[in-house]
Amino acid sequence: MVAREKVSSVKLVLWVIIALTTLAIGYLAAGLFVADRLSAPSHHPQELTPTDVGLNYYEVSIQSTDGLELAGWWVPGNSPSQAVVLVPGTEGDKSDRHILKTASVYAGAGYGVLMIDLRAQGGSEGERVTMGYKEVRDVRGALLWLNERGFAPGEVVLHGFSLGGATVLRAAPQSGVAAVVEESAYSDLPLILRQQLPKVSGLPSFFTPGIFLMGKLFLGIDPWAVRPEEDARRLCEEGVRLLIIHSKDDEAVPFKHAERIRKACPEAAFWSIEGYRHVGAYAHPRYRERLLNFLRTLEANESTYSGLLK
Repeated sequence: MVAREKVSSVKLVLWVIIALTTLAIGYLAAGLFVADRLSAPSHHPQELTPTDVGLNYYEVSIQSTDGLELAGWWVPGNSPSQAVVLVPGTEGDKSDRHILKTASVYAGAGYGVLMIDLRAQGGSEGERVTMGYKEVRDVRGALLWLNERGFAPGEVVLHGFSLGGATVLRAAPQSGVAAVVEESAYSDLPLILRQQLPKVSGLPSFFTPGIFLMGKLFLGIDPWAVRPEEDARRLCEEGVRLLIIHSKDDEAVPFKHAERIRKACPEAAFWSIEGYRHVGAYAHPRYRERLLNFLRTLEANESTYSGLLK
């Protein structure tokens, strides 16, 4: 009788172990599936070209610092010492309307304008969209491309949107760039993923840590390393000027992300707008004025610049 009870207990323990192992495998497999799907390349038909906003341009090829070939458009400017890199967001590319409308503002101010497709998006190489983890290498490659054409880092503005905004914040510290403009950027990748993953994956938030873990272990994406608010803090310490643009009605990246970036860099100029969707500031009637005011402060080399944007 005792022997039978021992055998039954052992079987029960084994069944529990098997069940827990099966659940763990299922949990991690679901995490890997979602991480794989959400980081897949994004290549969409081209929306517009610079010609559609009255700009002459060249198609160019840029190398990321880890060797990927990136597609770009180059609009030469009137000034030999002013350039901007425009960096699009997730599921976007250089042909997006907000990119080209912004390009026309810079071109009108005499800047040379370099528009790039980040890795695994648009016309660029790459197997994964890494949400700002490896995309910093693309922005650094763009800076090298400009440097080879006579533009020192201190003559370059980095301007990014959403993922591109987070990426330029990460790429800018210690780069020597003149300034950074970010629109609709997230302040902390784990935070925005915890907010958005249950919606886009259809899975309960319980699965989110598993998605993070499998992305890091199997896809080479470390979400915990992407904290743009920390990079904004470093920018302030270096004295690099920063303009934050964010709508209180942004449906993709909540406004509190902009507030966190501003808190990390109190000296930043902060333009908050209402009634505009994600990366929709370009349609605001004062967009051109606000951006040009910020650029003028760079030219004037003023010690304080927020006042012009109030």
